[in-house]
Amino acid sequence: MLTLNMLSAPLACCLMRKGPRVFGLLGKATPGGFAAFGANDVSRHWGVTAEHGCLRLERMTGDEEVTGLELLLPSAMSYDYGIAGAGHSPALTRAVFGLLPSELEEAVNILRRGNFPVLSFSRLSTKCSLSSGIIPGCWPHVVISDQALYGNVLSVESFVRLLVASLPHGRLATRFPALQPLLKQMMTLMVVQRRGLPYTSEVLDLVPAEALATK
Repeated sequence: MLTLNMLSAPLACCLMRKGPRVFGLLGKATPGGFAAFGANDVSRHWGVTAEHGCLRLERMTGDEEVTGLELLLPSAMSYDYGIAGAGHSPALTRAVFGLLPSELEEAVNILRRGNFPVLSFSRLSTKCSLSSGIIPGCWPHVVISDQALYGNVLSVESFVRLLVASLPHGRLATRFPALQPLLKQMMTLMVVQRRGLPYTSEVLDLVPAEALATK
């Protein structure tokens, strides 16, 4: 079993395992985004992780298992995302991204009135208008309007939280019956324990400069 502290070369956008936990490791947090994570970064630098659709900053301990599977991210040609490799499965995709591409697309299509919301793709990092969290380039997210001035970009986590929070008064299950199975999945995501710190520029500003060095 290959673990992080045994790496001979840094890696990024890969599937990791630690005990029963499965999560994505995007890389090492830097002011310009994330860079590949290597054995020398263990316990020294923040790792950017993805679990159940949530992006967080975490300290790696070195005993995390490298599964050999890579994260498949959206591109200009296809919005599909998931796990690339022989061991991929819907359960693994949900463990990292929270919702399957088909589930996220279905939720967006059901809620669409006119031109929004839509699934979106950006090569550069952007900021979630609701949580102020950093959304890395090529990471799935949702755009809810064309009015950027008032905040229109939502991370998958914020999109799910917004829908779940709207259930009591928004009557979403009644207004959109087709959304009910997806809402049950989203509510399950909300009770999962979150690890690490929010991946925001404010948190990065509090991290010592040496911990964000690219080398």
